[in-house]
Amino acid sequence: MDDTTDTLARPGFPPPPPVAVAPATGREGWPGQISQAGPTLPNVAPQVPRPATADTSPFTTTMFEPSAPARGKPPKGRSGFKRAMSWVFLLAVLGGLAYAGITYGPELIEEVTGADEDNGPAAPLVYPMPIAPAIPVRSATFTVDEPDPFGGIQNYEVTADFESGVTHVVIPRADSPNLEILTLWDQSFIRRIDEPTWYTLPRGDFPIDFSLGRSRWVRTLDELLPPAIRPYTTINEATESSVGTEPARRLVVSTNSARLLQMQTAATTPGADGSTPPAQQLPPGVVVQPGPDGVDDPTIEIWVDDRGIVRKSIMPPQLGGETITVTSVTADPFEPAFPTPDVVEPLTAQVLFRLGI
Repeated sequence: MDDTTDTLARPGFPPPPPVAVAPATGREGWPGQISQAGPTLPNVAPQVPRPATADTSPFTTTMFEPSAPARGKPPKGRSGFKRAMSWVFLLAVLGGLAYAGITYGPELIEEVTGADEDNGPAAPLVYPMPIAPAIPVRSATFTVDEPDPFGGIQNYEVTADFESGVTHVVIPRADSPNLEILTLWDQSFIRRIDEPTWYTLPRGDFPIDFSLGRSRWVRTLDELLPPAIRPYTTINEATESSVGTEPARRLVVSTNSARLLQMQTAATTPGADGSTPPAQQLPPGVVVQPGPDGVDDPTIEIWVDDRGIVRKSIMPPQLGGETITVTSVTADPFEPAFPTPDVVEPLTAQVLFRLGI
């Protein structure tokens, strides 16, 4: 619709005759008056922009531009103070984090690293049944920590073939190079791991006693805690855990030491008629050691994998104080490279002193 068209006009009717428009007097029409033509605007002279002057400042507003709120620059001294306080606060936060890392970091790391082995979801308080097919264990690699005769702890790493008797032993030492031992039947070879020369020595039972066979070192749950012993045990804790990358069930088991001592005595005491004592009912390598005040009820900690093999066992001092950790088992033979005769020499007292044994 055209702005000059009468707002009351309807289609089909001719427009009304034009009406003379009086010049603007500055007076508004009476209320309710209907205009017959477009409104007449007063003539206003255009404004001319003010010329810029020499004292124009950043805060001067020019014509035809939107005016922005003026923000004054904060005093220089106050801004520097705020910056200084920000740096102080940042340094305080960094110092606190460093202190917390030094103070609590080792404990947190120990908790995290130990969580994979010891702390897991709870499991039923029962002895687990194997869920994977059993494999014949011919060779295995394991570590042993046990008390020595001088009140300390001796440890060694072993790879053994329980069928052929071939064994490789590494004895780590903190104050001198490690010792390496290779055994085959009744022969043994020993050397410092940083030297090429090997020395012969009688095998004996050190450091691995094979007189009791594989079950002395790598045991199944039934071999470590046979059915004859389980009525005298109580499972205090059971969790899902792992040994290295091998999933395992962790059990904390308390034993009735008085019963174990009776079984041990019966197994080593001949009958009144000189008959052979009953078969050994305690696990191989487990010996009850009563103290001056008798034997309290010791606690055994074990990790059992899905094949029923004990991957780790921690015995209390009353049962020998030995810790065995099995890192791998296989049905394959173990065949190390034995030294050739040109690098083997006889063992002498001087060599014993050099080897530190």
